[in-house]
Amino acid sequence: MSTETEEFSTVTVDHSPTRLSSIAAVVAAVVAAVTSAPFALYAIPLGFGGIAVLASGLFMGSSRLRVTMGAAGLFLSVLIAGLFGTGPEILLVSAAATILAWNFGQNAISLGEQIGSSSRTRRNEIIHASAATIVAMVATGVGYGVYLVGSDGRPMAAIGMLSLALVFLIWAIRT
Repeated sequence: MSTETEEFSTVTVDHSPTRLSSIAAVVAAVVAAVTSAPFALYAIPLGFGGIAVLASGLFMGSSRLRVTMGAAGLFLSVLIAGLFGTGPEILLVSAAATILAWNFGQNAISLGEQIGSSSRTRRNEIIHASAATIVAMVATGVGYGVYLVGSDGRPMAAIGMLSLALVFLIWAIRT
């Protein structure tokens, strides 16, 4: 019978945000800023400041608050561009890119916290990014469809209530 002692070594896990989702978040933030900021002078600092804050929350320490604040800056940029008369097509793309930037950033932080950034998460990140992008594209299409139907002289409140009823119907069918 041997009495060998096993030596245990500690393993350090890097809990920083994952790289692929972080890069996807910054790319989506750039798309959001570029599609909204040039159309209104006041939207430029919010758009590009939002990119900087979001990127700092992903690449300079893991901070959900900074990712959310960066996305909020991007969203304010979209709202200001809308106030200055930017077309609905561009605003919908910019808003969808803003939501995707926030979603990808939160996913990067979650994966980093739960399993570490050095783990193999590429497949998970690609599937998440693809699914989120498809949902954003469908939502953008539905939003544009509601805009087109509502711009034909129909009361906007009726279109809004119809859209809300559709959401509740889908939710009821799901459960």
